[in-house]
Amino acid sequence: MKENYKNSWNIAFEWLGILTILLIWLISSSLANKIYFPTIGETLLALGELLTLKSTYEAFGLTFLRTIIAIIISIILGIIFGMLSGLFIKSRKFLNPFLNLMRFIPVPCFIFVISSIFSPNIFSIIISYIVIFPLIYESIVGGILNIDENTKNSLRLEGYYRANSLFKVILPLTFPYLNVAIINSIGMGIKISVMSEIIVGRSSIRGIGRLILVANQNADFPMMFAIVLIIIVIFIVIDGILTILRKRINN
Repeated sequence: MKENYKNSWNIAFEWLGILTILLIWLISSSLANKIYFPTIGETLLALGELLTLKSTYEAFGLTFLRTIIAIIISIILGIIFGMLSGLFIKSRKFLNPFLNLMRFIPVPCFIFVISSIFSPNIFSIIISYIVIFPLIYESIVGGILNIDENTKNSLRLEGYYRANSLFKVILPLTFPYLNVAIINSIGMGIKISVMSEIIVGRSSIRGIGRLILVANQNADFPMMFAIVLIIIVIFIVIDGILTILRKRINN
């Protein structure tokens, strides 16, 4: 009973936060220039128009597809190199400079260089990978380094580097860390993919970024807000699905 009461209050405050955002939007749209800050009504009208266009679904589908490919590649390579670095300090020291390059060089620099070498669809995947891979890699390394000593000692008796120890004990123990990294990488990957599409600005790049760029060039800010609204709804749905899956895994 107490838990249900607590959950009700949590939901109430969450809705209060949403209503506060809508109130801020309402006030801002009435005070700011309506060309740049459309009203909720104008945004919803643009949203309705957006949802009738086939190009909208194609753009969102392509951006999400490129992001998913980048996440899958990052997971595969992140697990391989993460396990090597988690188990062998020399591997970790060797890979540190590469990770530092990925983390510290501004993403637009990567975008400008890589977009001049690869085709639009490929470079968008590479850019997302550059941002996502360190998250996956560090989650695996962190998971291995945080395995308690008792478990490590037990594994040493059976053979610490044997396949059974690696894939049946060590790797599963990193899954809680990996789950968090994957959840974070979905939102981060889509943001980076959209940003890369906007910065490069080529008409040959089809995706969410291209939709936003065209809306900006046409000063169609209700359409831009509508695109962002769709992204937010999709993120909420994805987050809800991942939360359910995470609870089932934990149970």
